Amino acid sequence: MLQGKAFLVTGAGGALARAVIPALHRAGARLFLSDPREERMAERARTYGAKTFVADLTRLEEALALARFVEGQAPLYGVVHTVGGFAAGRFLDSDPGLYDWMLDLNLRTAFNLLQAVLPYMERRGEGFFAAIAAGPAWTGAGPGRALYAMAKAALATLLRSLQGEVEGVRFLILYPMGTLDTEANRKAMPEADPSRWISPEILAEAILLGASAKGGRLLELPIYPPA
Repeated sequence: MLQGKAFLVTGAGGALARAVIPALHRAGARLFLSDPREERMAERARTYGAKTFVADLTRLEEALALARFVEGQAPLYGVVHTVGGFAAGRFLDSDPGLYDWMLDLNLRTAFNLLQAVLPYMERRGEGFFAAIAAGPAWTGAGPGRALYAMAKAALATLLRSLQGEVEGVRFLILYPMGTLDTEANRKAMPEADPSRWISPEILAEAILLGASAKGGRLLELPIYPPA
């Protein structure tokens, strides 16, 4: 399906990447992984024969260096950007530091990465870029999620606005409409019922579908928890 195509997975040490990396591997993709810390992604790189590059994507120069690293070994076809962050709290109790953190992780990292990889994709006239928004960016936020919803909605708006601007590049925006079933969430919410949570593997399958689809410039897909 994606045999031999070079794919970059960011946030490669994270919970969502745990599902995305093997899914891309099974589809035949050539894998490149990036994370701010080498040890977070080292085992996954060994398991799936991936190349790694340590980068803090809040810094444009590191995003540019990452893109050059991949392009030096294979034409970069696809990017799955899983970097992001969540914090809840009453808006009037928030401080500028939280505002900066939300925008840095959820928006600035995507902006820098797009600046780095899109010129290569544009030159070849093909490419794929997937990013993870959130339910509040699709439906609006509930109490205590104003800054998170703002950052994820800005991310989604950025990708929507790029459709058609870079010829041949397809964008995919996924909106998890509930809690992801991750080890961290299970530890944080031990009393919750994880059978009502969203499996990261479902998001990984949606990414494969978007990456292998023909035609179209933009895909937006909300992913709901089990009924």
